[in-house]
Amino acid sequence: MKKLILPFGASLLGYLLLSAGVFYSVLFQGLVPASPDSVSPMATSIALDALYQETGRYPLWQPWSFSGMPTVEAFTYLNGLYYPGVFLGVFQVSGLWLQLLHFVFAGLGGFVLLRYFKLHDIAAFLGGAAFMLTPYMVTMFIYGHGSQLMTAAYMPWVLWAGIRLLDSMHPSDMGVLALLAGFQLQRGHVQIAYYTWLLLFLLIVWKVATGSSAAKRFKKSAMIFVALCIAVVISASVYLPVFEYTPFSVRGSGSGGGAAYDYATMWSMHPREFITYFLPGAAGFGGITYWGKMPFTDYPNYAGFIVFCLAVTGLIAERRNGFVRFLAGGTVLMVFLAFGKYFSPVYDLFYHFVPFFSRFRVPSMALIVVSLTLALLAGFGLHAVMQEIKGKGLRLLKGGALLVALSALGFLFFETSFEGFIRSLFPIPRVESAELAQMVDQVRWNLWKSSFLGMVCFGGIFAALLWLRSKQVIGAVLTASFLTLIALVDLLMVDRQIVAPSTGSLQSSQLVSQRYLERAFAEDDVTAFLRADSDVFRVYPAGPLFAENKFSVFGIESTGGYHPAKLQVYDELLQVSKNLANIDVLQMLNVRYVVSMSPLDHPLLDVVHEGELRLARGPVRVMVYRLAGSMPRAWFVREGVSEKEVMDVYGKLLGGEIDVTTQALVEDAPWIGGRQFGEATVSSIEVLPEKISLSVQADQEAFLVLSEVFFPLRWKVMIDDHEQQVFKTNGLLRGVSVPAGEHRVVFSFDRRGFENGSRLAFAGFAVALLLAGTGLSGLKRRGGFK
Repeated sequence: MKKLILPFGASLLGYLLLSAGVFYSVLFQGLVPASPDSVSPMATSIALDALYQETGRYPLWQPWSFSGMPTVEAFTYLNGLYYPGVFLGVFQVSGLWLQLLHFVFAGLGGFVLLRYFKLHDIAAFLGGAAFMLTPYMVTMFIYGHGSQLMTAAYMPWVLWAGIRLLDSMHPSDMGVLALLAGFQLQRGHVQIAYYTWLLLFLLIVWKVATGSSAAKRFKKSAMIFVALCIAVVISASVYLPVFEYTPFSVRGSGSGGGAAYDYATMWSMHPREFITYFLPGAAGFGGITYWGKMPFTDYPNYAGFIVFCLAVTGLIAERRNGFVRFLAGGTVLMVFLAFGKYFSPVYDLFYHFVPFFSRFRVPSMALIVVSLTLALLAGFGLHAVMQEIKGKGLRLLKGGALLVALSALGFLFFETSFEGFIRSLFPIPRVESAELAQMVDQVRWNLWKSSFLGMVCFGGIFAALLWLRSKQVIGAVLTASFLTLIALVDLLMVDRQIVAPSTGSLQSSQLVSQRYLERAFAEDDVTAFLRADSDVFRVYPAGPLFAENKFSVFGIESTGGYHPAKLQVYDELLQVSKNLANIDVLQMLNVRYVVSMSPLDHPLLDVVHEGELRLARGPVRVMVYRLAGSMPRAWFVREGVSEKEVMDVYGKLLGGEIDVTTQALVEDAPWIGGRQFGEATVSSIEVLPEKISLSVQADQEAFLVLSEVFFPLRWKVMIDDHEQQVFKTNGLLRGVSVPAGEHRVVFSFDRRGFENGSRLAFAGFAVALLLAGTGLSGLKRRGGFK
């Protein structure tokens, strides 16, 4: 037992120290990530946390962004559905600490997986550390993609559990695999989980294909299948609602239920950018210095030069090892998938024929798998180096050393020509001045030069250590220790540039003090003014403020916001109206105030307040305009026009061809053409996040328009306890026919899908836990605990 516990404990300590080194400013200086991708969900989470505490029910609808949208169904606010997070929350471990624990968890997974193949402790430690420290993982933390980081942390663990089950065929290993795969799905980044399962599928094919008998192959396949089915059930509280929501989401409305091809392949990695795996500055280092083919890239896909060399070493030395071949095959497949539109035969095959694959964007996200496989191969490489180096290995070493020496000499004698050639490849920077463009080009060249010199330097050290090892000058452990040290230094140098960019890099740090962020989320002059209005209304954040989510913290409903999986029906209106830049649309959406950083000139807009709006990116001076003629949250119209005769609803709305105060364009209406309705009034309205109640009085049958987003899957309407049909009205809103008389009209959010999923998830968790427990009881019977 000590042989297992001591190396595991030492590795855990090492990973903790490495994490503390990378994120020193977060752990000990009170700094926190404050990128837009960090801050936007943070504001929404603050509001949802408060709502959860107030109501005692898990929030499924948030009305503060995009005039209202789902939470869980749109992969928002999943922390309370992630069982390990809930458990650790009892001990006050949440937020950034939870992410950092998963960072360490990722390293431990790599260590445990490599130790399963009986690699030396140092080699296994390097494999885990190389995966943990890959710039992808560090960037996900710094730039606010915690769900990606935590989901990716499960990748080596799922492979470990899968291969254990395939080898042992024991029910307890079924439970372990079900728990790990289920928790990964619960964490909510389905694309990374999908890639993990794809890699697991390749592993199963390899192991089952090499099985000893047909009976064993069938049993292995059946046990894996059952374990993964239980994992899916464990995640039902998330995915049951999500799958139902997909047809209504902007991400699931493309052909065949997937994202449109151009949108899905926007973040495809050009094949020439693969050079960044051993030259981190080859395509710039993010921001304005980046000159690759992907938008908004803030880090290089760097494996570490020593890690890359060790991975190649492992592939060559252990080429007859089935698991190494599996890792090599997985690497090649994922690289081609990451190429996306730049290598269409592979990507297109998956896009058109592999289930659910077309629903994902960012093909380059497959590179997180490449980071894992290269790290694991590097572990095998370091283990091989610890053995005797002779024969073919020695010849390869000499060839590699000669290449490093020639590269150094070539650069030394032809630096000017080399610089001219590299600079000729740089595209013209999209910046405001020629002086700044020159600075960008200089930074790009400096990145190229430092990366190249770093490669030569680390390559020379690598070759020297291997030569000393081949001559038996230094021992296996010392060689492995030195190689691990320089490999980690290499990765840490790149990671440091992500966490704390150096002066002159043209990159700014994404970290701010906790106090600064708290101040940014605190009430300010503008939010206090808006909050003082106790009526039911929305605001329209104009221009650069449109994606701001701060208003949600104070319960101020906004027509804007930020979320990648908004309702498709709302996104369509945003597209045709250029983010609602139309007075008639704003009036229809119950917008009372327009918040703008720039002066607005319109006869229906009057300045009612001017003050400071504090944001995470800094305070801004804004003007608050009151919009005249804004509609209430609910009103009655005199005429309903069937959309069968109105071919362009948004054209009519944006062109001002209908009067929304008296007319409504109704989709799937049970009448043809226009229909007249009677007079009616709304005497009272109560608006809650998941319930809207109205008291109405109608002289005869009337048509009620509610200025809320049409989402028939969940929002139902009852009139005096009798369910009625909700009509899509004016292309976006909800409408309902109300009979004559006094009535109670209640729109409520249907929670049944979520609640059914939650019950299934707990049942699946209980089954997996019982299966995993059979291993503990068996160990106890065998005398494992004494």
